[in-house]
Amino acid sequence: MTDTKSLTPYKWLVLGSCVAMLALSYLAMPTYEEIGDEIGYMLRVTARIAFLFLMLAYIARPVRMLLGNVSSLRTGVRQYMKHRRFLGLAMAIAHTVHAGYIASLQLVLGQELGIEILVLGGGALVFMWLMAATSNGPSVDLLGKNWRRLHLFGLHYLWLVFVYTFAGRIAEDPWYIVAVVAGVLGLLLRSWVYWSVRSKRAR
Repeated sequence: MTDTKSLTPYKWLVLGSCVAMLALSYLAMPTYEEIGDEIGYMLRVTARIAFLFLMLAYIARPVRMLLGNVSSLRTGVRQYMKHRRFLGLAMAIAHTVHAGYIASLQLVLGQELGIEILVLGGGALVFMWLMAATSNGPSVDLLGKNWRRLHLFGLHYLWLVFVYTFAGRIAEDPWYIVAVVAGVLGLLLRSWVYWSVRSKRAR
């Protein structure tokens, strides 16, 4: 098991970068006359930051399998893999803030949340918080194989919710095309590496 103490400085670097991105995005918010526009801005920003950290965690394992044997990259890839847990926690921080802004749509603006948001988004939050709560050594030991099942399913469920949501907003902003393409490429990378490893084992 990885020595947690040796990862502490990097842990705070990863988590701190997430908090800094959220704070800077808030400080850089354009001047809006309506609070609804401010909430909408922060909803977009927090979703994008959460998606960034999700994708960094999502492609960590295939990156290790593809580049882990390259001598010049081995150390960097190894450190990347060691810290993927903190990438997931950073994603949880950003997405929890995002959830707070979603709640403000109803609490502040009185806007009704659609069933799609409640079911898909609510499910994503449940899995995300379960994954964050079990991102530690004792939980791995306690849950055994179920730990991997939880995190594997939750990771792909979160990926699906993000990509599905972004795909539905491409008409609003071309940026979402980039996000969807990045998400699909991440899935293809994981799938390709997975089936490559399986085919080698079957030989």
